[in-house]
Amino acid sequence: MGKFVRIDKENNPKKAVLLNLDLVASVELSPQSDLLSSSDEKRVYASCLAHDKTVIATVHFDSIEDAHAWVKQHLGVQL
Repeated sequence: MGKFVRIDKENNPKKAVLLNLDLVASVELSPQSDLLSSSDEKRVYASCLAHDKTVIATVHFDSIEDAHAWVKQHLGVQL
């Protein structure tokens, strides 16, 4: 059994999903405005990609610092 991380969708534990970290080959950080038309430039998202570059999860954060902290805590690496 591999390592899993729980992600609460919309900050709602009832909408939680599990991300299998064994499938994650790379993580890309991007500004929120690249994904959605948003006026909040501080928001970012992290895309977890498989070996073939298929996006297997996208996690949204309120700041770049939050994204870095999440990646360090759950993936054990610093971006």
